[in-house]
Amino acid sequence: MVEDDAVSQQVLQRLLESEGHVVVTASSYHEGVTMIDRQPYDLVLLDLILGDGDGLDLCRRIRASHQTPIMIITSRGGSADVVSGLELGADDYVVKPFNVDELTARIRAQLRRTSDKRRSEGGEQIRIGDLLIDAGLRDAIVDGHRAGLTNKELELLILLARHLGRAIAKEEILDHLFGGEVRSEKILAVYIRRLRKKVEPDPDNPTYLHTVRGFGYRLGVKGLSADDADRRR
Repeated sequence: MVEDDAVSQQVLQRLLESEGHVVVTASSYHEGVTMIDRQPYDLVLLDLILGDGDGLDLCRRIRASHQTPIMIITSRGGSADVVSGLELGADDYVVKPFNVDELTARIRAQLRRTSDKRRSEGGEQIRIGDLLIDAGLRDAIVDGHRAGLTNKELELLILLARHLGRAIAKEEILDHLFGGEVRSEKILAVYIRRLRKKVEPDPDNPTYLHTVRGFGYRLGVKGLSADDADRRR
């Protein structure tokens, strides 16, 4: 947990430890950077308002080199802040003041989904044209280079790849990604835009990830059927 307010840090730490979580804390931007680079964590809880730096910059820095899920917990609840946080790689965004039961449920869900996905996806690989989705690697390969996907981006890509060529409704995608906790199509659009920037040769003219207007999204290359895709476990 990266939180520079001592009272908030202590209250949240005690709450999470009472739920059985092991919590380590950082009280500044620079302390957070040092700790996150030193060892892996299951989840990062990140405040945006830090005395020695901007939490959005820290989110960007974490995501540049780690796939650890990030949950932003902050009093900055403006739409632009939420969109910026998600575009920079956060997996969830919670605005203070928060409901304690809801927060702990979302933390449990985040940890559970990450663990379940790693177990279920195993070494699955799906190749679509020049795009290779490698669940074991926890990333996609585009023209021989790693795309640097976050966990949520990978979940989204695998969901669409498993239904290659078929349109998936926005509501179904949100249920899959957030377990019914998030219903915002704007947030989904952020993930789609971010994913296109990482896997598409031209994000403005997608080759793989297509919008089905008024319904949802579809993954597929024109002329390539689900039977043509290379799937391995």
